[in-house]
Amino acid sequence: MSDALKTTFRIMKNQLFIMAMTLLIVFAAILGGCKKSSPDDQNTTGETLRFVWLADSRGDSLKGPVNTPVLNAIISQIGTLSPKPSFVIFGGDMSYRGYIKPSYTFQAWKDLFAPLTSNGIPLYTAVGNHELYYQHSDSGFKLGNQQQFQSVFSENPSNGPAGYEHLAYSFSSPGGNSFFAVLDAYYLTHDSIPEGLGGNIEGPQMSWLRSQVAQTKATHKFLFIHTPYYYVSDDSAEPSTVSQSFTRLWSFLDSTRFDIYACGHSHLFSRRTVDSTVPPNPQTIPQTPAWKNNVVQLLNGTCGAGGGGGYVDPTVKTAWNVHNDPKTYYFSVIDISGNTVTVNSYQGNLGTYSIFDTFTITR
Repeated sequence: MSDALKTTFRIMKNQLFIMAMTLLIVFAAILGGCKKSSPDDQNTTGETLRFVWLADSRGDSLKGPVNTPVLNAIISQIGTLSPKPSFVIFGGDMSYRGYIKPSYTFQAWKDLFAPLTSNGIPLYTAVGNHELYYQHSDSGFKLGNQQQFQSVFSENPSNGPAGYEHLAYSFSSPGGNSFFAVLDAYYLTHDSIPEGLGGNIEGPQMSWLRSQVAQTKATHKFLFIHTPYYYVSDDSAEPSTVSQSFTRLWSFLDSTRFDIYACGHSHLFSRRTVDSTVPPNPQTIPQTPAWKNNVVQLLNGTCGAGGGGGYVDPTVKTAWNVHNDPKTYYFSVIDISGNTVTVNSYQGNLGTYSIFDTFTITR
């Protein structure tokens, strides 16, 4: 074979190789473009996020409306977390009264968090019953207190139902892997004297929450509110009734696979995965099927308030993982990584806080 013919064959061979490789690349690109993404593909983002949950920092008198030494100790502990939290969320009852002559107490309480907020850690808040008291609790709930709360905590999102701006709201993590909603158990349209302190989740909030959840594809969902659905303490100061609106709320959370119902109000720590062995709250009379999707009630009800939370039956204490040592206070650090949520809860007083309870949720 002549040298010219050999050269021609070599050139043709190289061209065929290049054409074959080009076709393979194009074919692979077409296959990749045609692959349909599933909800799991969209949500398994590997997104990581950390936040802190705490509630009930109030003091026990008009002269000591906030347990400032304990709250400051906890704020200091949060400031040392590494990595630092993306945000802190507080579940209500920040001060003994929302108004103590001659002023409202919200701004002074908010200022205590300046070491965190000035370091780029946002503060979100939910309303508790004590926010609504004007000097004395026997005066009932005051609409003016609610309006002042909305004004001071204007950093809270304003995407709730009309009139609930900065009271009921939602937001999502930057990557969309986690959804967070805050509800107001004591929403006011006028001054009122409540029949009980269990609260109520009336129609507008539930309709709004359903709409918000319908729009999210988040893997993880969290609900924050002041009042528990399941009470664990026999403290006579706790509400004796819970409205059926909370059973309807829990039914929705269960059916839409919320991870955590985070609450406060009872001055202790408790957490339990609410599965089919736990009936709907016995203080209501609904015909509700067994719970299926294992929402966790995380009751973290004192970062300064009381301490002890009243008597807890030993059986209940074990089943609901209750911690209520006198003068012991708590906060929880929640880490989200992809499909997994890890909750580390800390306890202490004025010194160093240490982890005493850990659990995980995998979706």
